Amino acid sequence: RRGVLKVAIMQLFIDIETIPTQQPDARELVRASIKPPGTLKKPESIAAWWANEADAAAEDAYRRQSLDGGLAGEVISIAACTPDGRQWVRCRAQGEDEAALLNEFIATVEQWTRDDAARVLPDSPSAWPMDDHYLIAHNAAFDVPYLWRRCRVRGVPVPGWLPRPMARIGKDYGCTMLAWAGWGNRVSLDALCRALGLPSPKDDLDGSMVFDAWLAGEYERIAQYNLNDALATAEVWHRLQGGAA
Repeated sequence: RRGVLKVAIMQLFIDIETIPTQQPDARELVRASIKPPGTLKKPESIAAWWANEADAAAEDAYRRQSLDGGLAGEVISIAACTPDGRQWVRCRAQGEDEAALLNEFIATVEQWTRDDAARVLPDSPSAWPMDDHYLIAHNAAFDVPYLWRRCRVRGVPVPGWLPRPMARIGKDYGCTMLAWAGWGNRVSLDALCRALGLPSPKDDLDGSMVFDAWLAGEYERIAQYNLNDALATAEVWHRLQGGAA
């Protein structure tokens, strides 16, 4: 049994793309919550800020929701791959349900798991541990809890293999940024790929451009960008674990 558990671990490299909430009243709610900078004291300065800068400040605050950990921000694209070459990605279009995307991701991973069970234990696939997965991402403390929270928000059943927000990064799931930079430090995936002599996944799109690309209907472009990051994360992880160049 212990040998089966060792074999059963599925390394799952993931990456997500996120945007601000698409609730109809979102911008109005954000606008109602902003305030002038505390450094402005004179009434005329405050009035000028409301007249000239409030709209930009509200838009900036709205867009930052994509980075809020899943409280209001939404997932629009998920990419996943495994060391044996399986890969999946989907970017949902405007008007498509976030829950459907989350469910499709979960169903894909669980089908991969059933495929492993049938291949390794053809006579007793039910003995295969269905929740024995090890998720790995770059800046995984963002991606992994974000998926869990959006599942809860959307009423999607959370699979046992998806770590909770209180899970221990570096133990319950892996992070290429942490593995390289250590606790409390950061390194971009692009910089890390370049340091290791790997092709950078970054091309003509970056995270700050995803929302506008999504509004423009560039779903395939976002999906490819998303998948490139997941594939690059897999390559980096391989190298950081001592794999050959």
